[in-house]
Amino acid sequence: MKRTTFLLLAIFPILTFGQSDFCDKSFGESYFPLEIGFKKNITWGNAFYVEKVTEKKEIYGKEYYMYVQDFGNGTVYDLLLRNQNDTIYMYDEVKKKDNILLIAIPEKGIKWETGKIDQIEGSFETPYCNYENLLVVENKYSNGAKETRYYKKGLGLVAITGNKGIKGICLPNKEEAESLVQPLSFVGCENESDKSKITECTLKSIHSYVIDKLKATNIKPPKEDGILKYRVSIAKTGDISNVKSLNSISGGNQTRKTIQKIIESLPKFIPTKTADKKAVGTNIELSIPIKTK
Repeated sequence: MKRTTFLLLAIFPILTFGQSDFCDKSFGESYFPLEIGFKKNITWGNAFYVEKVTEKKEIYGKEYYMYVQDFGNGTVYDLLLRNQNDTIYMYDEVKKKDNILLIAIPEKGIKWETGKIDQIEGSFETPYCNYENLLVVENKYSNGAKETRYYKKGLGLVAITGNKGIKGICLPNKEEAESLVQPLSFVGCENESDKSKITECTLKSIHSYVIDKLKATNIKPPKEDGILKYRVSIAKTGDISNVKSLNSISGGNQTRKTIQKIIESLPKFIPTKTADKKAVGTNIELSIPIKTK
């Protein structure tokens, strides 16, 4: 008779969160900083790019800054921007004229061709920062698209939302995020000496929990070996909030459903926390290899 064996192979963090020093970084008093050396990381949908100011360039006697958006895959956008009385202009090289990108005047209701100031003391919470006193701008474009953009004085754009939710947020660099995040922890693992050991202990604890439950369950063996994958959402309370099965294997439907129920029964975790000890939700991915013999 075939026997089914299980091994929890790995736990892959999909999202990691951590309050970073960049939340308080400032490159001056403008809502759209333009100075050489300015640099920050932005998400755009599933993509990621680095935004930076690299050099100055003079066009018809006016000084512009080269504002580079580098997606790291060979895709680079170069914008020519200038600041005049805290209004940001973008130069259209085809039409050879300036277009207003942002009127940074803190007065609600001010409009220009593509935008309107909606709030001057707005707020926005990302997994990394709780932003306050933001300039909130509603943008409408000629193609009918609409966006809301959030600007922080001294840092610039920190978040973009559209009809379908968040389109992009400002990120710390990898080193900043990793140095400050308190990782998700299985109860009992939180006192390990460093983050890697907390994660290792958490992984082993999840492994033991799932395996012990499976040993007490009579499961019909799948027809073939495979790896079952699950995406697990853990709320900021530490409770499992959602478990989604990501794939299946031949003849393994009962096994897949049983493992999902076991994951849903995992005990409460100590949630991921930011540097200021604020708990945030986390998504992880579990891969469980299954062998029949």
